[in-house]
Amino acid sequence: MSCVLCKSANEAEFRAEMMFHFSGLKHLSNPGVLVIAKSLVCLDCGSLRFTVPGEELALLAGATPTNGASTRMGNADFV
Repeated sequence: MSCVLCKSANEAEFRAEMMFHFSGLKHLSNPGVLVIAKSLVCLDCGSLRFTVPGEELALLAGATPTNGASTRMGNADFV
């Protein structure tokens, strides 16, 4: 697979932990959603690709975020 930005084949896969926070004052007490996913980094231009696992994606897409952070380990694949 090659980088979508610079077309380089010099990419490496890493496991990444990202914390997504909801914006706005009404979400100050919300801890956010922890997403653990595989990420693909282009070692030439620095672009990053990752896929948010299904359960975490549902939390991010939902109208009302949960009260606790998700700690589910995802098995994300690249598209």
